[in-house]
Amino acid sequence: MGKSASKQFSEEVLRSHNEYRRKHQAPPLKLCSKLSSDATRYAESLASTRILKHSVESSKGSCGENLAWASYDQPGKDVADRWYDEVKQYNFNRPGFSSGTASCSV
Repeated sequence: MGKSASKQFSEEVLRSHNEYRRKHQAPPLKLCSKLSSDATRYAESLASTRILKHSVESSKGSCGENLAWASYDQPGKDVADRWYDEVKQYNFNRPGFSSGTASCSV
């Protein structure tokens, strides 16, 4: 993916995530160039090994991470939609970690 396409993808994912966050009165996210750069490097590393596993930083709780694998390019909105689709498995009456969503909050 070229720089222009990568920037467009990032902006689309961010826009879609923030639309979902508004539904839950969560504050909007902003892109962080360092975090995006680190995530890109890690994604390229995972792609080269073809092994999907969480990063050391994520395992330590230093950052959040949502991993997914696809054999084709996807629009940013589709990626955010796949992430948000897990909301069906989240128990809002008992907030916290859920193995079905592997997240601590929405």
